[in-house]
Amino acid sequence: MSNSIVQESVLYYFHGAFNKSAVPGSLFSDQTDCGLVIKEAPFSAHLNLRGDAADSEFCLAVAKVLNLTLPLVAGTYSRNGNTSIYWLGPSEWLIVEIGGDAAVIEATMRKALQGHISIVDVSGGQTSINMRGSAAATLLKKSSVYDFEAWDSAEPTAGRVVQTTFAKASAVVSNRPDGSYDLVIRRSFADYVAQWLLDAGAEFGCRVEQG
Repeated sequence: MSNSIVQESVLYYFHGAFNKSAVPGSLFSDQTDCGLVIKEAPFSAHLNLRGDAADSEFCLAVAKVLNLTLPLVAGTYSRNGNTSIYWLGPSEWLIVEIGGDAAVIEATMRKALQGHISIVDVSGGQTSINMRGSAAATLLKKSSVYDFEAWDSAEPTAGRVVQTTFAKASAVVSNRPDGSYDLVIRRSFADYVAQWLLDAGAEFGCRVEQG
């Protein structure tokens, strides 16, 4: 009997799931013909950061540690490689580093930041997924009352983000330069969101993949 502990991602049991509405006269359901592909990111660092946006030393310290400019404009994010900082409020941000070590990032930031700040590791309670395909924009219209079409196109290092409703749950939704969307969802809603996406995307063909 093995004593090793195997880590399983939040959507582990959905990897490989596929759903597509039957087409009259069709003998097979071709999984390659998917209008929506959901890919869960690898284990990642998620940290909630609070601080004074008007404090230049605070902003500079964050930029030095993460090699990223802290986004100060509402509804925007900044990105460098696998690290993103999402604006959540006038004094609140979400830091996500795909494949990152939250403990290392938190410790480094605590050494660099001074004054009244808060850094909370929320990695265990969230997961990130990427939603892409020709039906991605349509699925967003189904999922939320927010007007995503009003967004400007994202750039490689910056884009738009909103914390809003998603079906009967909530998500932090951001756009990417390639036209896809990233969603940060809570662990407690993950199964529901995955099932909802598979159902809502059935008419286009939807599959879930491991990142």
